[in-house]
Amino acid sequence: MLALKRTTSGLIASAVTASMLIAIAPSSSGAIATAPRLPTPPTVVASTEHSNISVPVITDLPKGTWVTYGPVGGATTKITLKMPGVNGIPMMGDWNGDGLMTPGYYSGGAWFTTDVSVLTDHWTQKTTFGGAAGDVPVVGLIDKDPVADVGVFNNGIWKWQLSGGKPAPDDNFGQAGDIPVVGDWNGDGRSDLGVVRAGTWILRITGEVKRPKWIAKAIDVQPAPEANAIVASFAFGDPAATPIVGDWNGDGKSDPGVVSGSIWMVAINGLAKIKKTTAVTIPIAAGQTPLVGNRATALGHCPTTTIGTEKSVEQIAGAVKPPAKLRGNPGMPGGQQILATVQDGLRYAMVNDLTNRLKWRVSEPYYDIVNIGANLESGIRRAANEAQAAAIMLTTSKWVKVNGITRAQLLAFAKWQLRSIACAHRAVSAGGWGNSWQSALWASTAGQAAWLLWPELTPQERGYVAAMVSAEADYVAARGPRYFRDRAGKETTPGDSKADEVSWDSTVDALALAMMPEHPHQDAWLRGLTELSIAAFARPSDLKSNQVINGVNLGASLPGTNANEDGTITNHGIVNPDYTQNILHLWWGASMLRQANQAAPEAMFLNADIIYRALAVLDFPSPPYAAPGGTSYKPGGQIYYPQKVGWGMRRPATFCGVDSFAAIYTPKDTNAKQFLFDHAADTHALQQRFTDGHIYLPGNAEEGYKWGKEEYALSQMALAWWAGAVPSGPKLKVITKAIPGVNLNPR
Repeated sequence: MLALKRTTSGLIASAVTASMLIAIAPSSSGAIATAPRLPTPPTVVASTEHSNISVPVITDLPKGTWVTYGPVGGATTKITLKMPGVNGIPMMGDWNGDGLMTPGYYSGGAWFTTDVSVLTDHWTQKTTFGGAAGDVPVVGLIDKDPVADVGVFNNGIWKWQLSGGKPAPDDNFGQAGDIPVVGDWNGDGRSDLGVVRAGTWILRITGEVKRPKWIAKAIDVQPAPEANAIVASFAFGDPAATPIVGDWNGDGKSDPGVVSGSIWMVAINGLAKIKKTTAVTIPIAAGQTPLVGNRATALGHCPTTTIGTEKSVEQIAGAVKPPAKLRGNPGMPGGQQILATVQDGLRYAMVNDLTNRLKWRVSEPYYDIVNIGANLESGIRRAANEAQAAAIMLTTSKWVKVNGITRAQLLAFAKWQLRSIACAHRAVSAGGWGNSWQSALWASTAGQAAWLLWPELTPQERGYVAAMVSAEADYVAARGPRYFRDRAGKETTPGDSKADEVSWDSTVDALALAMMPEHPHQDAWLRGLTELSIAAFARPSDLKSNQVINGVNLGASLPGTNANEDGTITNHGIVNPDYTQNILHLWWGASMLRQANQAAPEAMFLNADIIYRALAVLDFPSPPYAAPGGTSYKPGGQIYYPQKVGWGMRRPATFCGVDSFAAIYTPKDTNAKQFLFDHAADTHALQQRFTDGHIYLPGNAEEGYKWGKEEYALSQMALAWWAGAVPSGPKLKVITKAIPGVNLNPR
């Protein structure tokens, strides 16, 4: 069905003809194998459970790995934080008073901490305290402020340094050989001292002068009037086990626990029912240390954020306005093939993720997305692409049950991906991903998906997404544009235009404006969107032009260019059609504003028609270009690469999205509708070779993108379908007036 031609510059694929493709059956005919029974990602609802519940943590300090698990007997999670490997004694503490415990360690009197809960960070020295022979480091809340105080225990003597740097009076409790334990046993907000002696727990509970009713009868209680306290003693756990302390049920009181081998056993109701225990198995390898962390938020919420952050993101979410409803158009050019490809591609994505790639994560309401795959792009972008495709199908097509997947299953899958992406963003979790190369694109992709599904998200999910989008929009608006060539024509980034990076940055400012038109930062986002749109595909002739776009004189204001004069884009050192298609980003952003019934700056259409013509109309004579020459777009869906193949020789899905937008926004002479049909049919033909919904053969010949090529193709096809639905919504409105403060210079 497919024929490959070899040219002097590499491989070029010949597509099947349009007449051959018309007969290809969509997925509903049974061409794709029946989907297996899928695990269903958990549905998160508004939670009324207590916050600040303790959770197990395992660290390998020399290797720098800190793994935080879900609550004992509660929702499963597993979050890995990677720190620089060091030697010392590891610990957890709330070092900044935000309610969330994060890693720290003690080494010879020096205390090092971090306040992050996601991704890799560096250690910061907090203080110097202790360091004498025999000192055992301890952490508690001695002065009742929320910031952890540090101390040392040595042969029954306790010394403390308060969070403000002042020392507390020495205390005496315990004896040589005891293991110190610190906990708030009566829930008064202040830590009490305790020791474990050969399996017997001896706890001094201050503020209690007689036996409280909430202490179990099995516990021996003796008065300690000299300390305004009682002393509670009881046997708990194997004498050889490691004692741990945590608030395992979230009632505000500390509860004892022990770790023996891989078994964590805790008194789930604390001293009130000391014999009622709950056990969980968490493997501990040689060199690893069991610790106790916490969740500052309830179980239905992001496990690495704080109550304070949740309150702030909830306010941001309140500014979001849902989009207009759109209707997909199966009658659009290639519509049937696009719909079938996305349906089958989603089947592949769900099966692959839930039974293979993310098999061990399906029970986790929020999975550790930053540690999935080879890098952040692999973990986050592919999940965002899947969620985007799912959201587009859920909101623009009649998805009831397709390929054995119900609407409820698809929605649960999309929400699972979205909340995991947004939870791990730095706007929600300290140290998370974001405000970096390509992060704006990931945020736009996931953010659009969430916005389309807005009425069906929980308050937490809405807050996390809104915070992610607004933070990325702030970042790119402040960063401003970059350029491939300066005004003299010198390449400032040799061989690689910045058109792709600048244009994908623009999408998040467009999305933020679409979602939050009354946000206090809307003026900055509009300026940023205008700057990035002008710069993304600026050509050398613009440097001499007197054309005014949104109040900006191009010739007087542009410091450089990103597109070649003929509309082509240089990347990987070649004239590269794979990067020319990034004009899609500007049309995508304008269309999101259109769905929000808002006007798009005219800057978003600067040179867009010319850039698309570099794919569809521009002739590349051979020589100097490789045989056979002609246009990049060939009849039947073939892509001609005028210099050499970049990412792969069979990538028609890459061009379906841009074709679908071009069918709306460019003149008829670009023939965008026919090219859309050809590329859609060609993509579906590739997919029809298999029965599980994927598109490409193994290896890099057809598609060389390493970090989720199937998911990227799925996203492009879904965007093509969504673009076809855009005309069913509000009409396009364009801002032609001057936008104040636009600055095209890099910064």
